Amino acid sequence: NHRGSAYDSGMSLIHDEAVVLGRIDYSETSQVLVLFTRECGKVRAIAKGIKRGTKARFAVGVDLLDVGHVVFSSRGERSETLATLTEWKPSRSLWGLREKLFRIHAGQYAAEVTAQLTEDWDAHPELFDALVSTLAALTDAPEPLDIVTRYQFALLDSIGSLPRFDACVLCGRKEDLTHFSSFEGGLICRHCEPGHVEKREVAARTVEALRGLAAPEADRSESAGIPTGPFTVLNYHIAHLMGREPLLGTSLVPRSSQRTAY
Repeated sequence: NHRGSAYDSGMSLIHDEAVVLGRIDYSETSQVLVLFTRECGKVRAIAKGIKRGTKARFAVGVDLLDVGHVVFSSRGERSETLATLTEWKPSRSLWGLREKLFRIHAGQYAAEVTAQLTEDWDAHPELFDALVSTLAALTDAPEPLDIVTRYQFALLDSIGSLPRFDACVLCGRKEDLTHFSSFEGGLICRHCEPGHVEKREVAARTVEALRGLAAPEADRSESAGIPTGPFTVLNYHIAHLMGREPLLGTSLVPRSSQRTAY
């Protein structure tokens, strides 16, 4: 547990649940954390003295992807200043996440795209729950791609940037969907695609898998494996939204495969 120093009377004290999306060592004893909280959204906070140990306890600070109960104080102009962490208490054990390199890469990918595509102090409680469930599912996953692809979908849906997969985004045709365009925001049929430069060809199997992900939850098949194509399409779209490729996308699907797996 971590409990910081007293906070100024002009600052409010907030209790929440959080996932650590990023961390930077600020000094020998302090860290700056990027937290994704359930009720407040993404919060940047300084954790003063969190790495300061005692004779009875060696402190290493808070680790990336840790999940815990957090207490922090914040001034009125939240977006312009760092919050101050006053308490951190781990609430879930995710040791299995760190037992396999592909699991930790998958978790770090989810953290990276969440940090890049959400706004500070913009709450997404359902997305927070989806992220925690994703990390928990990865702790004993034999392979991560299905889990991460479902999280990509949940993230894009939550931030209002989910592409259209049921029909051509330009003409509404439901057949002959052969390409995906991030700029247009969805699939394009073979009749509309010749006039567009920014596009990627997609296989029929990928189109069906994307439609399956977009189906109502009750109609989805959680046990069915998702091919590589949907991850690649969603990662391509996420890269356009971020303005760069996610750093760990190629750790899950190599770039050479991403060029051919649509």
